Amino acid sequence: MENVRAMPKISEPDFYERMVARHSGDSIVVTGPDGLTEWVNDAFIRMSGYEMDELIGVKPGVLLQGPETDPATVRAISEALHDRRPIRTEILNYDKSRRSYWLEILITPIFDEDGRHTHFMSIERDITERKNLEAASNAVLTREKHREAERVLVGQISEWLYSAKSLDELLKVVQRGMETLIPEAEGALYIYASSRDTLDEVATWGDADVPNRVKPDQCWALRRGRAYSFGTRPIEFTCEHIPTEDYPYFCLPIVAHGETIGLLHIKFTSLDMTADRRAKIETFIHQRWQLALLCAEQISLAVANVQLRQELIDQSVRDPLTGLWNRRWLVDTMYKVQNRARQSGLPYSLISLDVDRFKQFNDHYGHDAGDTVLRETAKVIEDIAGARGHVCRIGGEEFVVLCPDIDHDPACLLADEVRANLATREVTYAGDRLPAITVSCGVATYPDDGATVVDLMRVADLALYAAKGSGRDCVLSCREIPPPKRGKAS
Repeated sequence: MENVRAMPKISEPDFYERMVARHSGDSIVVTGPDGLTEWVNDAFIRMSGYEMDELIGVKPGVLLQGPETDPATVRAISEALHDRRPIRTEILNYDKSRRSYWLEILITPIFDEDGRHTHFMSIERDITERKNLEAASNAVLTREKHREAERVLVGQISEWLYSAKSLDELLKVVQRGMETLIPEAEGALYIYASSRDTLDEVATWGDADVPNRVKPDQCWALRRGRAYSFGTRPIEFTCEHIPTEDYPYFCLPIVAHGETIGLLHIKFTSLDMTADRRAKIETFIHQRWQLALLCAEQISLAVANVQLRQELIDQSVRDPLTGLWNRRWLVDTMYKVQNRARQSGLPYSLISLDVDRFKQFNDHYGHDAGDTVLRETAKVIEDIAGARGHVCRIGGEEFVVLCPDIDHDPACLLADEVRANLATREVTYAGDRLPAITVSCGVATYPDDGATVVDLMRVADLALYAAKGSGRDCVLSCREIPPPKRGKAS
C-alpha cells in the first residue's frame, strides 16, 4: 500500500492568509482612510529597512520619498487616494539608509460590506533591476542616436569639404564644421609656411585664444608624428604653444600626400575639471577624441584634394618654365577684364613683349641658357609689372602684360621701365656672362585701339613687330604705326 502523506490539520481559519502575507516576495502595506500605516508585511520591512514600530501611524511617503522622486507621480497617488480609486504606477523610493530603489505599486481602496471605506492596501514590487536595464538601454540608444547624428553631420561636412575648389572655401567649411560638430570646444587650423619652419594660423572657431604662429618643435603631435591628447592621461606634458595646463586639448597633424602640411588644434577651456566631475569628463573627452580623429582625417583628405585640384589647374593655366600665366589664362581673363571695362567705362591696356635675338642664346649657349634667359626675363617683368598687371608667357620668347584700369601713356611708361631694367641686368650661365637681354614692346589700349579682345591682341602684336623693325630694344605705341598697318576699333 502506497504511503500517503497526511495533510496538516489547519485549525486557524486565517492560516493561509497569514502565510501569504509573511512569505510573499511583494511588499504589502495597509493604511487607514487617513493614509497612516496600520500594518506591513515582512517583505516591506526587508525592502524599506524600517521596523514595524517605525512605520505604524506614519504616512509611507513621508519616510520613503526622496529628492529624485517624481513630484507628478506623488500628486497622481494623492489624487487617487483622495478620490478613493485604484492606481497602478511606478515610483522611486528610498530605504532607511537612503538607497534609492524603484517600485511598481498598486494601491487599492478597501470597502466593508456596508460600502464604507475602511483601508487602503498597497502591493509593491521591486523593479530596480528592470529600470536599470531600461536606463542602460536608453543610454545606449541615446548614444547611438547621437553617433548617428554625428555621422550624418560628418558626411555633410565631408561633402562640402570635397566640393571646395580653393583653400579659402575649404577653410570656411572647416570653421563652420568644427563649430557644429564639437560645439563645446574652440580651436584653430594651422598650415605650414612655405619655409617649413613655422605653421601659420589660417582659421579659428569659438572663442579661441591661440597664437598666430606655431613652431614645429613646440607641439608634441608634430614632434612625435601622431595625434596627441592632453588632459586625461597619468603621464603627459603640455605643448609649448599652449599657455596653461588647466584644460584638455587635442593636437592632430594634417597630412596630405604622405606629408604633414598642418595642425588641427582643439581645446576644451569651458569644461569643469573638478575632481568629482573628472571621470565623466574623461569619458566625454574620449568620445570627442574619436570624433576629432575623424575630422582630422577628413580635413587632410580635403586639403589633399584641393591641392591636387590646384595643381591640375596650375598645370593648365601656368607656364611650367617661368610659373607665369599662359595664353589660355590670358584670353579667358581678357574677356572678363573687357566686360568690366565696358561696364565701368574705364580703359585697360595690353603690353606685348618679345626677347630680341633669342635664337642666338640657344644657338651659341644651348637651350638651357635660353631657359635661363626666359626665367630671368619673366622675373624682371613680374617684379616691375606684377603689382600693376597680370604677366603671362604666351609662347616661346613672347610675353604679355595685361593692365586693368591703366590707360595708354602709363602702360607705355611701364613697358619702358621693364625694357630699361632688363637691358642693364647681368645674367650668367655655367660661369659665362651672357649678352644683355633686350626686348621689343608694343602697347595697345581698349577701347581706342581695339573694341574686342582679338582686335586688341592683334594691334598690340602689330606694334611689337613695328618695334622689332625699328631696331629692337624699344617700346612702340600702336598709335605710332603708319595708318595702313594699324588695327582700328570696330
